[in-house]
Amino acid sequence: MAEKCATHKRQHRTVNLTLLSLILMGLVLMTWHVWTYGTHEGGLTALEGRFFPLVLLEEVWHLIIGGHGILGEIGDIWIYFLIGILLAAWIRTYKFHIRLRKTLIKYGFGGIFLAALIGVFSPLCACGILTTAVTLVAVGLPLAPVMALLIASPLMSPTAYLLTINDLGAEWAFIRTLAAFLMGVLGGVVTHLLRKKYFSENLFTDGTMVDGELDVHDPDYPDERLRCTCREKFSNRIAAKHPNKFIIYWAKALEMTWSIGKYVLVGIAVGTIIQEYMPQQWLIGLFGHQSAFSPIWVTIGSIPIFLHQISASSILYHIKETLPGTLNKGAALAFLIGGPVTAIPAMLVLWSMFKKRVFVLYMVISICGTIFFAYTFNWFIFPNYTDSGSPVFHGVAAISGGEASIIQKSHEYVHIAADPGDKPLIAVYKDVEGGSGLVFDADLSRFTNAGLDLQDNKLYIRNIARWLEEASFSGTNRKILLYNTYSGSGSGYNSDQLSALPGLLKEYGFEATLTDRRADPEITPELLGGYKQLWIISGECQSATFRPEEVETMLDFREDGSALLLVAGPQNGPQQDFTRDANQIAKNFGVTFAGVTKTPAVIPISVVGRFAKPVADKLAGWFKTMRQLEAKDEAT
Repeated sequence: MAEKCATHKRQHRTVNLTLLSLILMGLVLMTWHVWTYGTHEGGLTALEGRFFPLVLLEEVWHLIIGGHGILGEIGDIWIYFLIGILLAAWIRTYKFHIRLRKTLIKYGFGGIFLAALIGVFSPLCACGILTTAVTLVAVGLPLAPVMALLIASPLMSPTAYLLTINDLGAEWAFIRTLAAFLMGVLGGVVTHLLRKKYFSENLFTDGTMVDGELDVHDPDYPDERLRCTCREKFSNRIAAKHPNKFIIYWAKALEMTWSIGKYVLVGIAVGTIIQEYMPQQWLIGLFGHQSAFSPIWVTIGSIPIFLHQISASSILYHIKETLPGTLNKGAALAFLIGGPVTAIPAMLVLWSMFKKRVFVLYMVISICGTIFFAYTFNWFIFPNYTDSGSPVFHGVAAISGGEASIIQKSHEYVHIAADPGDKPLIAVYKDVEGGSGLVFDADLSRFTNAGLDLQDNKLYIRNIARWLEEASFSGTNRKILLYNTYSGSGSGYNSDQLSALPGLLKEYGFEATLTDRRADPEITPELLGGYKQLWIISGECQSATFRPEEVETMLDFREDGSALLLVAGPQNGPQQDFTRDANQIAKNFGVTFAGVTKTPAVIPISVVGRFAKPVADKLAGWFKTMRQLEAKDEAT
């Protein structure tokens, strides 16, 4: 039997009771939800005539093996937890924590910024960085840089960065990275200012490292009171028998897998229960309303949810796509920060291993910092009412406004890209069943000769053409047919007012042909032959133009893999209605142009869009290289 250590006492009962109570609270929530609302599939009808405990057991089984269940969550994070364990074991085996401690101490206050930067570029989430952070504190590193590392690392990593670009766009990736760094710096600076009064003594529970079961038992520990060479720890016993560093390394990794892993496992279980059985409409409703208090409610609501940095952007993308308008960006940033930084496994370890003042400090910084940066970015960085991550807005800082109709959507595949004043003006359509893309624009003036030179309208139109090309699957032909419905029978936009559009598209490598109802009075398969994009511009302001067979021809054109742009104008009564032609096609995709609205002359799209895109591209290349190196290490 291993000898008892006189320096490190063992007290595990409190920890085990804490873990058990968390599991019981989660099960109580689950039981209440099933009793009140029924099962995840059948609702209350699934309870009729059935033995309730049996139904509950089926729910537990679903919770474990379901697509977003406990096993699924473990599958999402295990590699990052493993990297954290292996990194922490390497740090402890080769005494890197002593060198890192000296380096960060050497830079003094500047060590906080260095630690935050390391946290942003590290591949570790909250579960992975904890092992490293605890080890660094255990060997005497001041809490301030450790707090910066502990807060910044769960918020960003190479993989999370690349996924954010994919899910939300380059601007979001840049801002999420900046917010992660600033959160880390804030945590470090606040801790530094409070260090002498509250955090100068030993920080572990009861003055030791017992409750977390991660006793360092290290002869190099800076605090003489806790320095020892006992063999109570498994890795120390292995080291006494096998001085080979490789063997000691794996002994320390195995030892830490259990000592930290049990917190992670319980955190995943409880977080999955909360995420599965908390009414989702509460959170989703907040993201779609431009409420002044949404960032606060989202921050508080995301605390109990086990939200991993890898899955956060994907979840936010799906929430965004279900909304009737654009995303509340302050609430969205609060979700991206507040969820990962307050992950239950991290809170469990902090609560159990450290004195409660450390836990309180971490939570206060995490919650208040999340709210502060959510509001700061929302007020000074994010333009409201636009989806800057939309493919039609890449590199676009602003577009022109004016008199337009309003887009009404009734299909889940329609995604609003701009809705100033809660009045949707631009939308994109891309289904998940393989159909090609569509773009809807309710302001025709942006496409006229006079409108092309306003703001970033040219970049916006270029993006439309490029995205429709990417969203079609009928070949690489870059030919676009610009069809103006103006027939000359009344007032409207004649083709002379659109004559600059083909030349603009030619500058971007497209071959565009402009025609109208006078030159080609009917849309036929022969007319569309050879074209891969059809842009319908509703220049006629009176009666609807298209016959049913023409509408069918355009729908077939899209079904064959080609893409559509539908451009409408304001609906100012029967004699000034620029929506009829576009609506004949749009209604088949759950979109209606209706009414009239007067938008500002300048509609901001992205404050940092032009700057963020090149920076994001360079960072993406760096992160991709990092990820490839990680994959190569994992393969070997």
